[in-house]
Amino acid sequence: MRPDIIEALQQLERGKRMSHSAVKEILETALVTAARKVLGVAPERVEATYDEATGGMTVFVSKLVVEGKPASPDEMSLVEARRTDPEAAVGGEVRLQMPTADLGRIAAQTAKHIVLQRVRETERESLFGEFKDKIGKAVTSLVKQRRGKLVILDLGDVEAVLPGNEQIPKEDYRPGEHLKVVVAEVTNTSRGPHIIASRNRPELVKHLFEQEVPELTQGVIEIKAVAREPGSRSKVAVLSHDRNVDPVGACIGMKGMRVQAVVQELHGEKMDVVLYNEDPETFLINALSPARPSRVVKDDEKKTMIAVAADHNQLVHLIGRGGQNARLASKLTGWKVEIMTEAELHGGTAAPSTGEATEGGVPAEAGAQAEAGSPADAGSPADAGSPADAGAPADAGAPADAGAPADAGAPADAGAPADAGAPGEAPTETPATSDTGAAADAAPPADTAPAAGSPEPPADGTTPPDSGEKA
Repeated sequence: MRPDIIEALQQLERGKRMSHSAVKEILETALVTAARKVLGVAPERVEATYDEATGGMTVFVSKLVVEGKPASPDEMSLVEARRTDPEAAVGGEVRLQMPTADLGRIAAQTAKHIVLQRVRETERESLFGEFKDKIGKAVTSLVKQRRGKLVILDLGDVEAVLPGNEQIPKEDYRPGEHLKVVVAEVTNTSRGPHIIASRNRPELVKHLFEQEVPELTQGVIEIKAVAREPGSRSKVAVLSHDRNVDPVGACIGMKGMRVQAVVQELHGEKMDVVLYNEDPETFLINALSPARPSRVVKDDEKKTMIAVAADHNQLVHLIGRGGQNARLASKLTGWKVEIMTEAELHGGTAAPSTGEATEGGVPAEAGAQAEAGSPADAGSPADAGSPADAGAPADAGAPADAGAPADAGAPADAGAPADAGAPGEAPTETPATSDTGAAADAAPPADTAPAAGSPEPPADGTTPPDSGEKA
C-alpha cells in the first residue's frame, strides 16, 4: 500500500477542486505517456491502471508474436513469448506487465510534468465552466490593486478586471475593500479564464435586493424590471404573487432598513421601488413616481405614451432633474415616454402660470379700465355689473377702497372703518341713521356739484340705494 500516493492525490482533489475520476484519469494518462516514450511502443499497446485501494500503479504492454527476430519494439519473438505464455503462437499477442520501477528516472520526470500540465488544464477548464455559469450574476470580490483606470479584483481562485466603462462614476476603489460585482464576460485563455466584472449594470441592483429581501428568494415577490443610471438613481418594478404581501413594502423594509442596505452598498445611489402592472398606462403612472401625471395617452402604433401634466409645476416634477425621471420611466416600461401639458397636447401654447386669471374667470388686464377713468367703471364694482361678493382680488381693477367711494360724493361711507378693512371685496353701503348724526354728514353741501355719472341725492338727505346692491 502506498499511503503517501493516496494522500497526495486526495490533497490534489481538494486543493484544485477536481473530481476523483479526473485525477485518476490524469495519473493513468501520465503513466501511459511515460512508458510509451521509454519503451518506444505504439500508444495503443500501452495500458496503465491505478488501484485506489492500495495506491499501486501497474503498466501493461501488448506485443505481437513473430517468427524470428523482432523488427520493432512492438514485436516479440516466439521464443521469448513462450517464456511468458507457453500457449503463445505466431500472429498472436502477449500482454506483459512492466514494473513502474523499471521505467527509470526519465519516465518518472515525464509522468510528473504530464500530471502537472493536465492538472493546470483541468483547473482552467473547471474555473472557466464555473464562472461561465455565473455570467449576469453577482459575486463578492476584494480590491487587489489599481492599474490606471483598471481595478484588479480577487475572486478567490482567479482574478477579475473592472474596467473604467464598467465602474460607477466618481466611485473610489481602495485596496482591501470588499465589493459586490456582476460577472459581465468570461473568456477562456491559455493562462486561465479572463473575467470582466461590472458595477454599473442593473443585475447588480437585482442581486442586492435578493440578498436583503427573503421574499424574493422564496418566490413570493418578483423583480420584473430595473432601470438604472449608475451612481445617481435607479427604479425597481416589483410584483407580488401573494395578495397578502405588499411587494413595495417588503423591499423597503421596516424603517427603510432593507433598501438602505442596498443604497449603502452602491455608495448613496437613490432607489425608487414601484409597483409593476400589466397595463402599460398604469405601469407608467407608477414608474413616474413620486410625480404623478393627471392622465396618460397611449399610441400603440408608435409604442409611445404621453404623460399629461395639469400645470407647469407638475410638468417639472414629471420630467425630473435633467430629464432623469422621464428617462428612467421609459427604460422601466420599455415605451417611449413624452411629457407635456394639456395645452401642448392639443397643439396650443404653454399652459398659463398660476395667478394670470382671477377666481371669477376675469383676466387681470380687464381691471385696467377703471384706472383709465372709463365711465362704465367710474362707480363701485357693484355698479359695473359685477356682484360685490364675486371674489375679485384687489389687483383685478381699481377697487373702491383704494380711494373711490362706493357712492359718488358720499364721504361718510368712504371713510367707514368696517368697509375699508375688508381687502379684496367691494365695499357695501352702510345706511345712515339719525341717532349718530351721520345723515347730515352724508348729504353733500349745497355748493358742491355731484360727481359726473352719479345720481343726485334726494332732497330729504337720505342716501339712495346702489343699483347693484342685493335686496
